[in-house]
Amino acid sequence: MCNYFRFGGVVRDLPPEFLPRLNKLLIAMPAYVDELERLLRDNEILLSRSEGIGILPREVALAYSVTGPVLRGSGIPYDIRKAEPYSIYDRFDFDVPIGTVGDVYDRFLVRIEEMRQSKRILEQALAQLPDATGGHINPKARQNVRPPMGDAYARIESPKGELGFYLVSDGTGKPYRYKVRAPSFINLTPLGDMSRGYKIADIVVILGSIDIVMGEVDR
Repeated sequence: MCNYFRFGGVVRDLPPEFLPRLNKLLIAMPAYVDELERLLRDNEILLSRSEGIGILPREVALAYSVTGPVLRGSGIPYDIRKAEPYSIYDRFDFDVPIGTVGDVYDRFLVRIEEMRQSKRILEQALAQLPDATGGHINPKARQNVRPPMGDAYARIESPKGELGFYLVSDGTGKPYRYKVRAPSFINLTPLGDMSRGYKIADIVVILGSIDIVMGEVDR
């Protein structure tokens, strides 16, 4: 959860039961994902409600600056972890799944495959996890930071797309300007184009395929 992280580390080390449980989950996970896909992928109702529905062409996706599974569902293999690797993502071998049509069904397939890629990343991270002597868990950090005057932008690949933070400093301890680029808000902007020409009932499915969080939109 968000209260576990600290600047330069985390609040405490992993509990002893965490790694065995995680390994057990990673062993069992492929069967559950395969079962989920098998139940849904060829389901007649799902196909009729998702194939050819809410199409977002790749040029329109680029024009609206959408990111994450919504963008990749339109056939654009853009993932910040590959394009501009941060943290230790340059050490991990994983694929970027993409769609071909850009409809609700493609966005569903992309997310299913991303579960498998997440498992690959977790396995590699576990193999490279240092032991208890490998570094500080919760190093002491400065309580007050005064960045130099100027602006900076940093971003990560969140589950819903690019999560960015723009900061303008005037040299004091408080930011002159602070802006969060929330992927839910950006990905919601093409909803009108994606819904035009479809039935009212389809809008519910199209909106669900964007996978927004209203807290991000409200921000």
